[in-house]
Amino acid sequence: MLDAYKNILVAIDGSEKAEKAFMEAVAAAKRNQATLHILYVNEVTGNYFGDFGFLTPNLQEELDEVAEKQMNEHRNLAIEKGLTDIETYILYGYPKTLIANFNESKEPIDLIVMGATGLNAVERALVGSTTSYVVNHAPCNVLVIK
Repeated sequence: MLDAYKNILVAIDGSEKAEKAFMEAVAAAKRNQATLHILYVNEVTGNYFGDFGFLTPNLQEELDEVAEKQMNEHRNLAIEKGLTDIETYILYGYPKTLIANFNESKEPIDLIVMGATGLNAVERALVGSTTSYVVNHAPCNVLVIK
């Protein structure tokens, strides 16, 4: 474990576990005087669209609205909790790989905080959880919140 984390990534998806993970990430960022990177992934993969992913303009707008609402709420909550160094990202694709291989920030992430489970119960049953994938593939420490 590092003496201090400087860049903490938290993945949010609206689930109860993600909310707990978010609060833990905020606390860790405060303790470490770290930058909090908040990530929301709009999953647009074969899981929902057959063998290929696509977005219609209406679906894109709906996904964007949900993501923006989640991001604004979480950014505001982090600010209320006393954080000032916050970066936000809304990405489209497959959450497992986007979280584990996150490379959108200028500085490398040294801690990923995420819930033990998320919203995608079907994938957990058939393929294995996003969290399990991230724990096994991320190049940094991963804190899993139950």
